[in-house]
Amino acid sequence: MSCLSSVIKLSAASVVMTMLLSGCSSALTPSTAQNASESVLNTQLNELTSNKSCTASYQCKVLGVGSRVCGGPSKYVVYSTLNNSQKHAEQLAQKITQQEQKNNTALEFDDCSPVLEVHSLCIDNQCKTVNYQ
Repeated sequence: MSCLSSVIKLSAASVVMTMLLSGCSSALTPSTAQNASESVLNTQLNELTSNKSCTASYQCKVLGVGSRVCGGPSKYVVYSTLNNSQKHAEQLAQKITQQEQKNNTALEFDDCSPVLEVHSLCIDNQCKTVNYQ
């Protein structure tokens, strides 16, 4: 009986390992890797731009980030140059935009509703979004 249970356990382990290994090969497809890379870049940009402290409105900047199939950025990010590197933020935004442009070649449909451009001002020592409508 113990020999039979060992064979069953070994077979079950073999099936599980086969399933895991086959899952690994599909998990590393180029589109999955691109999405992971884009996610990492977005996280880095969010962390870089999270400190929105300012002393004057000229320190508040707006970046158009990403690329939609029908044109224009997929979002706008407001940040402060007081404690953040403008060059680094622009480089991350450019990388995200390039990544989304690559991803757009595989898309057949995109939501083409307009993404309204935003403006920023330093209000209460924080860069804030201002919509002029």
